[in-house]
Parts: sequence; C-alpha cells; structure tokens
Amino acid sequence: MNVTNPGVYATNLAMMKGHLTVARELYQEGEQTAAQPHFGHPIHELYEPMAPAFEERGVDDVEPALEALIADTREGGEWGSHDEAYEAAFDAIDGALETVDADLRGDVAFQSRIQLALLSQAMHEYQEAIGDDGEFVNVLEYQDSFGFVQIAREQLEQHADLYDDETRDELMAAYDATLKAWPSVVAPASPVMTPGELSASLFKLEATLGQY
Repeated sequence: MNVTNPGVYATNLAMMKGHLTVARELYQEGEQTAAQPHFGHPIHELYEPMAPAFEERGVDDVEPALEALIADTREGGEWGSHDEAYEAAFDAIDGALETVDADLRGDVAFQSRIQLALLSQAMHEYQEAIGDDGEFVNVLEYQDSFGFVQIAREQLEQHADLYDDETRDELMAAYDATLKAWPSVVAPASPVMTPGELSASLFKLEATLGQY
C-alpha cells in the first residue's frame, strides 16, 4: 500500500472515519462493548501503515486524538460525555486530509475514486461477514462494511457540487438502495442481502462513479 499516494492516503483517512462512525452508532445503541473494537481499529489497523505519510506531511495530532477517544469511551456513561473527544478525532482526521492539494480534493475523479475504493472494501468486508451457510459468522465485518458505505455516501454529499444534478440524484438513489443491506448498525439475525445481491446493488454506483 503506497500511502504517499494522495488517493490511498485520503481513502485510508476515510476508512478511519468509517470505523469511528460505526463505533459511535453502536455506542449510541447501547452496545458499548461492541463499539470498543471499532474505536480501536483506526489505530490498530490503519495508523501504523499511515505513519510514514503523516510524518512526511507534518501531521502529528491524529494518533493522540484517536488514543484519547479510546480512553474516553472506555469510561462508559452517556454518549454526550464523549462528543468532544469524538469531534476532536474527526477534526484531526479532517486536518490530515487538508494536507492533500486543494485542487486534487476538488477533482471529481479523485473524489469518485475514493468512493469506489470504500465501496470495494465494504464489499470485501461484507463477504467476510457471511459464512458458507449464508449466515453471519463475523458481525465486526458487517459493521465495518456498513461504516465504509456510510462514509462513501458522505463523501458524495460533501462534494455534491462536483456532479451534475442528474448524476448526483442517480448516485444518491443507488446509495439508498445499497444501504438496505444494513438495516441497522446492529446486525440482523440473518443477512438482508446475499453477497451476490449486494454486488449487484453496488454495480450502479460503480458504473456511475467509474465514468470519471
């Protein structure tokens, strides 16, 4: 993984956000224990490979913010008491993204490829979540995939002005259809979509984003 590549760098930052989004939603649903691994994933799965890029770009506040959020949420209690630490972590990630050239961040192809990368990872995670019998064998992967699609859609919303009205509406509708695979952050008793059905649902998004 070439983390010095701006697209890889930005995608991994978006994946950090996906993990934190899932963690927050689980916590808010009363699933504090289930939330903890997701609070830790940005550090334990993504930070070390990203460290050279952070150093090269002079980013030094992401790790402390993520570690502070982990420590803060371990204390339990109402979610509101953790809002500040959560926002600080997101702000640090957004600050790291600001080191990518502004012209690149405002490029429709760049933003579309980030979404495509997130959707591809979500598909992989969803496949890993489901066993040969068609039932869930790893709900952590289900939750990760949910987070990545949520963040991909947020990428579209944040950069909606890069797309013409018709394309933006088509993409929003395709995201809505795809997100039916995740009726909630807590996994349902059985998958709503098979991996094959999810792959078919993702095709519209992939084909439209792939035009750029």
